Amino acid sequence: MIQKIEELSMNALPALSTMLVNGWVLRFANGYSKRANSVNPIYPCSVEVERNIEICDGLFKRNNLDTVFKLTEMEDAYRIDEILGEMGYSYEAKTNIMLKSIEKYSIKEEDKRDVILYRELRDDWFEAFVGMNKIGPQHGPTLQKMLKSIIPDTYYGCIVENGKITAVGLGVAERGYVGMYDICVAQEQRRRGLGTKIMKNLIHKASEDGYTYSYLQVVDANEAAKLLYDNLGYEKKYSYWYRVKKFHK
Repeated sequence: MIQKIEELSMNALPALSTMLVNGWVLRFANGYSKRANSVNPIYPCSVEVERNIEICDGLFKRNNLDTVFKLTEMEDAYRIDEILGEMGYSYEAKTNIMLKSIEKYSIKEEDKRDVILYRELRDDWFEAFVGMNKIGPQHGPTLQKMLKSIIPDTYYGCIVENGKITAVGLGVAERGYVGMYDICVAQEQRRRGLGTKIMKNLIHKASEDGYTYSYLQVVDANEAAKLLYDNLGYEKKYSYWYRVKKFHK
């Protein structure tokens, strides 16, 4: 399961460039997010692990990026994690993958109020997301290219109140699973259940289209979010984390 969901996750937010290096997937996206600028050892390494780490480190340095390894609870990853720790890579951002069944998922009509769903990236959705997340101008064009490069099914959702977008969310679906991404609520509109409302509508639409599972990612330290997702019926399946070496010119 871990390998499959990691593949789904990479497909859900495509990097601008991808390399395969002796079984490991290297992703590059001008430094926008660790996930899209990382080494993903989800397949067996065909050379000595230490040697492959050196190769990957050189490629990230060449691109003026921190060297980031995204590691999961797959058996091989623990050995890589131990080696990276001994090499001085810092441990960062433990994150949980949670999963729930959504077969025949239904919602109340009142949950659909003010929610708009569409299948392609639109400028108003993107502008709202960038504004809510305070994404700098250096990363906006990169993110837009990444979103436009998504190949699997996409479900863009927003809540519009009094002519203004107050929440957004994205579902990306393939092979029976829909991932919940970029669920974001305007700061002044939080604690009204709008994030939950967006998720319910995205899940419902994906369920109508025949998808049977939903997954999401939540930082392990975010107790409030974990409780919310527990209440929505999600269960933790595994964790991932990063090992990072900062780039120095």
